[in-house]
Amino acid sequence: MSSRRLYMITGFLVLMVVTGANRVVMAAEKGFFKGIDRFYGDTDGKHLFMEGTDLEYFQGKTHLRFKAAEVRELSDGSREIIFRNEVLLIHEDLKVTGDQFCYNTAAESGTFTGDVVLVREESRDEKGEVVKEGIRLVCGSLYLETKEKAFIAREAPRIEHTDFTGSGETISYRDDQEKLTISGGFYLKMEKDELFGEEICFDLKQKTFEARRGTKPLEMWIEIEEREETPRENQGADGQ
Repeated sequence: MSSRRLYMITGFLVLMVVTGANRVVMAAEKGFFKGIDRFYGDTDGKHLFMEGTDLEYFQGKTHLRFKAAEVRELSDGSREIIFRNEVLLIHEDLKVTGDQFCYNTAAESGTFTGDVVLVREESRDEKGEVVKEGIRLVCGSLYLETKEKAFIAREAPRIEHTDFTGSGETISYRDDQEKLTISGGFYLKMEKDELFGEEICFDLKQKTFEARRGTKPLEMWIEIEEREETPRENQGADGQ
């Protein structure tokens, strides 16, 4: 491949990677790679590969670190990037790590697989009061919409929040509504109490929840503390 052709493909990669060749690309929509040690692929630019010890990708407020990537053009003209090996995504207060991230640049969404860990940092206002509590989620598969900071976690998802710890078949969240749902049979631990059921929905902004039964009623286990009685002083032989 000539140096001129390589330059052209690299230029098109930066300009077209976000939305594909069939759309007018605005400056804010550009995607940008840096830290490439090895770059190769088809001469038509439809299937490209890159490797590097410190690879990075930037798109708007989204920043990724990884070791290898595959870029391919889909049938609709959009671009898909498969980030591999120690993938780290940072978007504002959100951090996600995983073995692989398959990302559609036009939709700004994709799926993490492997040992996935999502962390949302606690945020506070100017007075120091908590606006959003921190959360930590682990799972085997995570569909993520980066711009909306919305996700659907599957494959043994488990979430840790300031007020509770929960698990289920699926855990979903939308940041614009601050609504969190654990469904498909859930287990919830809240301080000293435990709750089992089919689905539970949280409004994290209002700090409320609603649980629903499935084929079986909800079950709740509560811890009952034994009351400690103050021992009485020894009484005399006459009972006084």
